[in-house]
Amino acid sequence: MTPSNRPSWPMPLLALTGWLALLVTHVADPGFLRVTVTVVFMITCPGAAVLALARPLFGRRDHAGDATESMALALALSVAIGMIVSEAFFMSGTFTTDRAMIALASITTVAALGALLTGRLARRSRRDARRRAVAGSTDPS
Repeated sequence: MTPSNRPSWPMPLLALTGWLALLVTHVADPGFLRVTVTVVFMITCPGAAVLALARPLFGRRDHAGDATESMALALALSVAIGMIVSEAFFMSGTFTTDRAMIALASITTVAALGALLTGRLARRSRRDARRRAVAGSTDPS
């Protein structure tokens, strides 16, 4: 998909994932569902949101392997963010699973919504640059 017709629903959905994972940890019985949802959220979503936030800064990418690189980088970022959050709570002596999940959900929400905003701003600026270029090329002076 080109950037102009890319759907905008993945970022708000990504913003909700942490809160849905937190809800599952409180509602579901300890077991497979609870562990699976929590682990999948913790190793994918925070990094994916932060990567999406930084993606407009990287510019266009035109080589194969972009999806694989993005998945690997999102996984590494998620692990790093999880470690930083956990370490901060451990060092302050206030670690609980709920606090760590709330912090990760907050980071994911802010980054995903920020990515939505920066993506729109980047598209608008590219569109304005194209308009100026077209207007400049048709100007006979």
